[in-house]
Amino acid sequence: MSIRITQGMLYARALGDVQSGLFRYSRLQQEVATGRRINRPSDDPAAALRILPLRADLRDLEQLSSNVSLARETLDTSTASLEDASSLMQRVRELTTQAANGTLSDGDRQSIAAEVDQLLNQMVGIGNSRRGDRYLFGGTENGSAPFEIVQDAGGSRIVYRGNADSLSIDVAPGVTTDMNVPGDAIFQARNRGATEFSVANGSVATGARPVNAGDTGVGFDSLVVSFAGLGSDAPATVTAGTGPTTALGPLSYTFTTGPDTLSIGGGPAVPLPVGNGTFTTADGRTISLTVTGVPTTLTGTFTARAGLSTDGGATVTEVSDFGQSTVQVTDSFGGAVLNVDPRQIARTGTVDVKFNGTFDAFTTLITLRDLMQNKNGLPTQQVRDRTAQMLPEVDSAHDAVLDGLRELGFRSSSMDVLKNRVEGLMVSRTESLSMVQDTDIAEAILDLQRQDLSYQAALQVSARVIQTSLQGFLR
Repeated sequence: MSIRITQGMLYARALGDVQSGLFRYSRLQQEVATGRRINRPSDDPAAALRILPLRADLRDLEQLSSNVSLARETLDTSTASLEDASSLMQRVRELTTQAANGTLSDGDRQSIAAEVDQLLNQMVGIGNSRRGDRYLFGGTENGSAPFEIVQDAGGSRIVYRGNADSLSIDVAPGVTTDMNVPGDAIFQARNRGATEFSVANGSVATGARPVNAGDTGVGFDSLVVSFAGLGSDAPATVTAGTGPTTALGPLSYTFTTGPDTLSIGGGPAVPLPVGNGTFTTADGRTISLTVTGVPTTLTGTFTARAGLSTDGGATVTEVSDFGQSTVQVTDSFGGAVLNVDPRQIARTGTVDVKFNGTFDAFTTLITLRDLMQNKNGLPTQQVRDRTAQMLPEVDSAHDAVLDGLRELGFRSSSMDVLKNRVEGLMVSRTESLSMVQDTDIAEAILDLQRQDLSYQAALQVSARVIQTSLQGFLR
């Protein structure tokens, strides 16, 4: 059986050959132009499955490289701020050493107080440093400045508005770093020690003792121990007078008749009745009482209640049970808690309180400034003594700043290693991707030239083959 080759078949075959050559030619042109052997999945489906994850890895690595740069810039900015804070603390130590000198006049101390106040404001400014629109030392909280100076009847204090969280960012495969250190860990770093009570200037020992558990106060404070009236166990004929009273706690009493007298705490007997009479105990304490006569019970014990306050009397915690081991006294201004053991309280007076280990950068500056201003009228020697006590506290606060500086500096320097690692991974992934998808340019150009010759030849042959005449067509 013979097959007749028609003119249409010749045309179709010639057209197919030309189109096939043009397709190969166009594909080689695209390879040379893009430098890639695979430009679409259909070029090599198996290789495309390898290309997609490599490209995804490269995108991730590019993001990590950007994260490393961001982290490095942020850490360097924070480091520069803490370097300023360190220089500031060095100046504070110089001023503290100078202020502890006994030759300074009150005017000199006022000048130091003015400079310390400026340094305090500068330190708050450093704590509120920003990079762009984000605070460096506010943790993850960015709604307001992390540190604020609060002035009230209780004095000055710094309130931290940030939080204790850190901003984390991925900087290498499987590696995350914190871009900041919360400001309270640097500027308000505290290593609380034992709370210390001492007799305030011009006062006497009250018998109050620290519990050394649960205290939240910082720096120096004062505990005022006052008379808060008589307990319910007082005899029916005895009420508190309006005169001065120093005696607190359980007080023994003895009434006599004919003549009627009253003795308190083994002290001298006072004739009755008496209004606002002053009764003195055997150990020299006094209590003001109004006594109308002799009650049925001639001897016994009653309680002179104590009032405890750490906010200058704005709030008073009363003590009537002197057998309990702990009384919690709260400062109404800042909410600081002081736990007091009242079991040996016997006198009114003022107690100097020192919360050891709580003199952070801000507290140190505020305490030093207030000492130099001496608004409480302390004797010069006591001002010098307290100032000298501040020297180790200044060093401790400076150490906290240096710890933060070292931490941030370490993280910043580690970014160089991580950046090199990420860049090395990018080079490796790029090489792997190039091996799969990139074309050999020299080979592709030679193939293009060969394909061009083949294509031109196909065109010429096709032109000759499909040449027709009317006579040939009629055949």
